[in-house]
Amino acid sequence: MMRSFGLVEEKLREAEYFLSLLSESGRHSQEAKYCFSAFVSASRSVTFALQTSLTGVDGFDVWYSVAQTSLKADLLAPHFVEFRNSTQKTGENPIGKVNPENLRHYLSAQLNGTAPRHVLVHPASLKMMDASEACAAYLTSVTRIVYDCYVNFRTVVDPQWHFTKEVFDDAGMTFQDALQELGYPSSWSDAVSVDLDGWSLLRKLKPGCAINDIFYARLGQIVLGPDEHQKHAEAQ
Repeated sequence: MMRSFGLVEEKLREAEYFLSLLSESGRHSQEAKYCFSAFVSASRSVTFALQTSLTGVDGFDVWYSVAQTSLKADLLAPHFVEFRNSTQKTGENPIGKVNPENLRHYLSAQLNGTAPRHVLVHPASLKMMDASEACAAYLTSVTRIVYDCYVNFRTVVDPQWHFTKEVFDDAGMTFQDALQELGYPSSWSDAVSVDLDGWSLLRKLKPGCAINDIFYARLGQIVLGPDEHQKHAEAQ
């Protein structure tokens, strides 16, 4: 079982952290620039970590190609590549910079109190955006990719879904193999039922999805563990 998917979860939390700091930072502050730069770096790293974590997994390359296409069609996602390049490769930070076409409108908005807290100019349309809102929209798109990855590759990325009878049967492995993978003697199987209750006991030794709070906040979705999934299905 691959165990490096925690890097994806960590990068997603890191992006959420810097977005929160950006939203709370003062207008025209250096802090806002630092937070924006850190957010762009962390959020762009999510998909890099995802690729690294699932390299070699059956079906991942095809799935990720589709995911990339959806991101490229996103109104904001492609431009965060530009923002990342400008902050990391040239050192230029686009936050707070107003192009000449928008200067009069921006000054007027400042006077009447409707100017964005942190202004960001859309590279394609040249329209002004609120940087925090743009970052939040982009992070939601990235979160959706991670959620879809959980759904499609849950037996690889989710410890609880990995420890199911079906997964080990497909791999030609047994309950004793699962015990050994968890670091316990295979002989312990003599004291534990190998039916579904036994597998459920093993799953309780492993955590479920570690970023369900983010999935729920951004997408209104959560990833159920196999036992919760079964209960939900039975209740339908």
